[in-house]
Amino acid sequence: MVFASLAEALRAYVKMPLVWVNGAVAALAILAVYYLTYFVNETAGLAAMVIFFFFFPYFLAGTYGVLIDNNKKKGAFKIYARYGFRRCLFPNILLVLLTWFLMNLVTMLLLTFGVSAELALYISLFVVIPLVFFCYFADITAIRHNLTMGQAVKDSARRVALGSFSITVFYLMNIAVIFFASFVLSMVMSFVGFEALLPLAEMTEEALLALTPEELVTLVMTPEIVQASFVSLAITAFIFVPFFVSYKTYFFKRMLSVYNGSAVQHTAEEDGEYDEKGRWFKYK
Repeated sequence: MVFASLAEALRAYVKMPLVWVNGAVAALAILAVYYLTYFVNETAGLAAMVIFFFFFPYFLAGTYGVLIDNNKKKGAFKIYARYGFRRCLFPNILLVLLTWFLMNLVTMLLLTFGVSAELALYISLFVVIPLVFFCYFADITAIRHNLTMGQAVKDSARRVALGSFSITVFYLMNIAVIFFASFVLSMVMSFVGFEALLPLAEMTEEALLALTPEELVTLVMTPEIVQASFVSLAITAFIFVPFFVSYKTYFFKRMLSVYNGSAVQHTAEEDGEYDEKGRWFKYK
């Protein structure tokens, strides 16, 4: 199931070109945040980030629906996106808020006991990993099964628990791809920011060690290097975001046929379609 979904996700780059939309939107958002922050102010960059966070689920919902139903009809993406936008948005908002709350709570508690800030941050990250682990499919199951936010989180946790081994392998595969993406990012960075990084590359080890932390930060955070970093991140996001979205979708699609029993309004086996307003109609 894990590797079959992986193969489908890779084929989707060619057979389902719409998956590239997610990568393009993510890349444009990264560039917008950088250029608005640099040429306008930090508030404009933050506003762009918030807008992206709220509207990206629209593209996720459209992709989820088209890939799960393998619907290549004209206008299908728009119909699925309208139908699933809110169902995809709210579980993700809940997950982000819970993650933020738990990380801050754990960090503050550890700091009161004298734990260093760096160690407290690492521990808080490990605390929220299970939360992400069990809620990862909340948005897609909310769309597919027309669930409320709470029902979607519960359904996601149940499916993760039922498929513990395959789910674990799936997550490990995602982590492996993240490491590979970081390697690609470093390669793209070395190419895009070659001239900006050249002064650092030409410095000897002794010269680097002689720098104070403030001098090192100043040397690394030059406008040229920062720009190259954002451009490289945008390129990497354009390449890999489509994979993570399609891999998650195809794996969830296979889970539907293996782990049934969700309390839903309509299942994958029911025959029907969505109208232009995103309403579900079951064929009789």
